[in-house]
Amino acid sequence: MQADQLRKLYLDYFAERGHARLESASLVPKDPTLLFTAAGMVQFKDIFWGRVSPPHRSAVTCQKCFRTTDIENVGKTAYHHTFFEMLGNFSFGDYFKERAIELAWEFLVRELSLPAERLWVSVYEEDEDAYAIWQDSIGVPTERITRLGKEHNWWGPVGDTGPCGPDSEIFYDTGVDKACGLDCHDPACDRDRFIEIWNLVFMEYEAETGGNLIPLARKSIDTGMGLERTAAVLQGVRSNFEIDLFSPITAAIEEAMPRDLAPEERIQRNLIADHIRGVTMLLADGIFPGNEKQGYVLRRILRRAIRAGEGLGLPPGTLNRLVEPIAATLGKTYPEIVSSQRLIEQIIAREEETFRKTLRSGERRLYKRLEELSAARETLLPGDLAFELYDTYGFPVEMTREIASEQGVSLDEDGFQCAMAQQKKRSRTAAGKAGVATEADMNLEGSRDSVDPTRFVGYSTTTTEAMLVETGEGDLSIFIFDKTPFYAAGGGQIADTGTIENLSQPGRAKVVDVHRDQNSLFLHHVLLRDGTFAVGDRCRLVVDPVRRKRIARNHTTTHLLHAALRNLLGEHVVQSGSFVSAEELRFDFSHFQQMNADEIARVEEMSTAVVLDNFAVETREMPLDEAKQSGAIAHFEEEYKGKDLVRVVSVGGFSVELCGGTHVTRSGEIGLIKIVSEESVAAGTRRIRALTGESAIAHIRSEEALLNGLKEELGDDPLAGLTHLRAELSTLRKQADEMREVRLCLQRDELLARGEKFGEVTLVAGRAALAGDEVKRLADLLEERVHPAVVILISETSGRGIAVCKVSRGIDTVNAGALVGAMSKVLGGGGGGNRAFAQGGGPAVEQIDRALDDGVDTVRAALIAG
Repeated sequence: MQADQLRKLYLDYFAERGHARLESASLVPKDPTLLFTAAGMVQFKDIFWGRVSPPHRSAVTCQKCFRTTDIENVGKTAYHHTFFEMLGNFSFGDYFKERAIELAWEFLVRELSLPAERLWVSVYEEDEDAYAIWQDSIGVPTERITRLGKEHNWWGPVGDTGPCGPDSEIFYDTGVDKACGLDCHDPACDRDRFIEIWNLVFMEYEAETGGNLIPLARKSIDTGMGLERTAAVLQGVRSNFEIDLFSPITAAIEEAMPRDLAPEERIQRNLIADHIRGVTMLLADGIFPGNEKQGYVLRRILRRAIRAGEGLGLPPGTLNRLVEPIAATLGKTYPEIVSSQRLIEQIIAREEETFRKTLRSGERRLYKRLEELSAARETLLPGDLAFELYDTYGFPVEMTREIASEQGVSLDEDGFQCAMAQQKKRSRTAAGKAGVATEADMNLEGSRDSVDPTRFVGYSTTTTEAMLVETGEGDLSIFIFDKTPFYAAGGGQIADTGTIENLSQPGRAKVVDVHRDQNSLFLHHVLLRDGTFAVGDRCRLVVDPVRRKRIARNHTTTHLLHAALRNLLGEHVVQSGSFVSAEELRFDFSHFQQMNADEIARVEEMSTAVVLDNFAVETREMPLDEAKQSGAIAHFEEEYKGKDLVRVVSVGGFSVELCGGTHVTRSGEIGLIKIVSEESVAAGTRRIRALTGESAIAHIRSEEALLNGLKEELGDDPLAGLTHLRAELSTLRKQADEMREVRLCLQRDELLARGEKFGEVTLVAGRAALAGDEVKRLADLLEERVHPAVVILISETSGRGIAVCKVSRGIDTVNAGALVGAMSKVLGGGGGGNRAFAQGGGPAVEQIDRALDDGVDTVRAALIAG
């Protein structure tokens, strides 16, 4: 039975028995406490926890899952994977143990036709109900029912409290001939004979603090069957890597190898097959390689696959071609693979190209240190070196650990964590210096806990009257009002500035910055101009309207650029940061390669078209789920969780995003948009810098002034003029080189006329008024003409003495490096090289003649003695 048939049969079986057939959830769960969806029950977690009511009494899914808990075993065993599919049926108070066991047994024995005598079960040692059902209702002989402890047959809770309960596992016995020894007679032996294919979890307790268990009012069922494991049983193979989902991938790997696969290389082959499946599925789910969270894990397993490929001799560019057999085997079930296949291949190719460079640099550094440790008979790799590789070379610590382990060396984990902590401390210190308001920055008169949150009215007005409710002192005075039109720095947008006029008594102040604290109080950092302010005063707050308008233009433009980039480059483009000021905007986004000039122009054109259409910029408040259903992009969704309402900003039908910033009222107010740069800020992250309105016009005028200046110097066609100028410059350089060579040849002949003969060897020495590279060239010319020879030259350039020595091959009595080292010491400096050539010097130019004389005397003595 093929894997596709098994998947369909399972889903149909439970759907026919009243289960709602649901789609697989994303590999990235909505639960912020989890990095990945690692089991079928994850999408039902809130139901099991009693937080929401179940929309169905029972359900069935085939859930795509991802785990790295057993990553060290991937490739080494027959059944461990990062990405896998989990078949699962769930009951939310509908049925419990007996029906769950009956359904499982019937599916295995009747639908899959597995021999009943090959099936073993394990139960929690105190679960008499499950034991009795298996023995009495199903008829499994007692010798094939194993009682195990909590470490084997108990699920949960997640954390200290929550739903939990015993479970029962079903195993397939591959035969006595697969036993690992005489004691391998039941599933308690965790080896290859007994293959776990299904786990039935009976969620019937609530664990309280302290470990007390309370029966749940609504008992539930959570089951999980590994698709790949069961397929291996049905297809009669000993390893998941031999089933129809993997065999096309492993075959493609072997075909790409420059040699036949050796038995010991199967581990690396299997690791690549597993990891490239995992990478493909993560990319298809919208995860992008990065340096944190899911992106970091994706990059980590891709780099493990690259390194394993190096071990098999796979040529560069092989891994991205493995996406094709994955699409062929999983594309019908998960069409997102097919729709994003080209993008997936491009990202893998780009990451491989980048990491191969990192791999070379990092491995050289690491292997050199491992050799040193081996020579010193040490077995602990310093943690600070592992951190250096991670921080400087981007070399994953997991890979450092693996390579070191291969050499019999362990990693100083504490030392690595210490270095990482110090780096984080430095980062926090730097952030603290960036002007962010903290408790230590101010000394407020009263307790802010008793002050109501500031009401922001700046979306609709730039002027308001408000009451001063708290004041404080720091580097600047700090005012808190009951309401304010001043936008507080956040979401990448800088704060408003403006003025405050005291209406209760004479007083004026200038607002230079605004921050919002954890209590949603707006802290206005102000410079007092004259008069006084006191709590309870009525004040007029006025935002600088011109500056606010410029900021709004830039902020709305970030939304247009984001939409244009996604339309042009693909939906993998996601905002990863931004900076919006009155002068410019910077927009960081996920993309795997540099944009070309045509793509930048297209983004400008698409954004400008929206400006010319003069769409209304609309803002609405709605629940988060409703906002996402409306198509709003929520790139920093965790910031909005827990809020009753979120703010949605839409520009025509072109852009819809969640955003709390200030914007123009119509797109036409933006005016001109000009992208002035596109660059990399991190691996997989690009940055666009752009100008709008007056700033864009000023930039273009500056460019025009530069162009006009070039025209004045180079003619109406500056490019043609520049080409002509370059040709002239090339001709002049060539002529200068020829004249230089003639001049050097004349000096060569003059020096040769004064040369001294010592047998076959000629000693040529003297001063030359030349620069360093010319002195070396002159030494070459001399040695070429009177080979074999010893050439000693000394010169003064830029206030330093330069000494050069060249010795022909075969002259063993003179060492150029030692000679120049001694001459340089006379010059007050240093130098060196090898026996054949050396260069050095020093600042003591008054000692040039002495240095030359010493060198000549030394060589004369050596040649005479030789």
